[in-house]
Amino acid sequence: MTGRIVVGIDGSPQSANALEWAVARARLGDHTLELVNAYNMPSDFDFYGFHALPGAQPVEWFTEYSQELLAAAEKRVQELAPDLSCTLTSTMGPAAYALSDASAGADAVVVGRRGLGAATSVLLGSVSNRLTIEAKCPLIVVSEGELPTSGPIVVGVDGSEFGTAALRYAVAEAAVRGTSVRAVTAYQVPDQRMQADAELLARMRAAFEDEAADITRQALSEAQGGDAVTVDTVTVEGRAADAILGNAGDAQLIVVGSHGKGLVRRVLLGSVSRRVLHDADRPVAVIDLPED
Repeated sequence: MTGRIVVGIDGSPQSANALEWAVARARLGDHTLELVNAYNMPSDFDFYGFHALPGAQPVEWFTEYSQELLAAAEKRVQELAPDLSCTLTSTMGPAAYALSDASAGADAVVVGRRGLGAATSVLLGSVSNRLTIEAKCPLIVVSEGELPTSGPIVVGVDGSEFGTAALRYAVAEAAVRGTSVRAVTAYQVPDQRMQADAELLARMRAAFEDEAADITRQALSEAQGGDAVTVDTVTVEGRAADAILGNAGDAQLIVVGSHGKGLVRRVLLGSVSRRVLHDADRPVAVIDLPED
């Protein structure tokens, strides 16, 4: 069965990098690409005497612009992977809605971290944030700059079902890429007075390390290809986002769950996913729970 990867295209350097990442990923498996561009008509407004009319450009102009943008993206796909099947979707409306609709039944939706701005179809910033909620498949957010092609896949694990789903995804990706997984668990000491008790801190760390190992074993038992993947667990005292980013300097991909769980306030997602998405200098995958 052929899988499908959706790519948001808006002409920005970030969306170009998203396309390059998606092509490389599609070549690792039996995938097709769907390139999506959404465009909007300008609204009627008066700004300090400057009056913009929706009819300043005919609808056909925006349609043609969108189609030509997608054609340029398709040409790049053919240059990188001539045998890769590619479909083009041009639609009027908000980019987040278009990509959310296209993500139904897809294996991934890939977007740039930021786009060109509202006048030319925003594809990130607000769109990436919205898709963390509305995407119906794993969301991959790609920044501008060099795309790493080696190194482990780093995943945040917190004992929640979202963290476990993220770990399963990381293991499956690592199996496809022929690399390892680094599972990062963070904890924070609830009472700073405990910092002075070295023995208590040592017991807490050992307990968290045991829990992380149990979580990893359970997720591995459910993950396709898990037997072939090396999973290293890292337990860090501190904030979850700092722990993930601090252990991802050599990663080719960071994976986080879309939400997390509070355990001694070891929150791994929601706010943590946003922080990782904002600060990471490499691709980030945001994973939700599978639909029933």
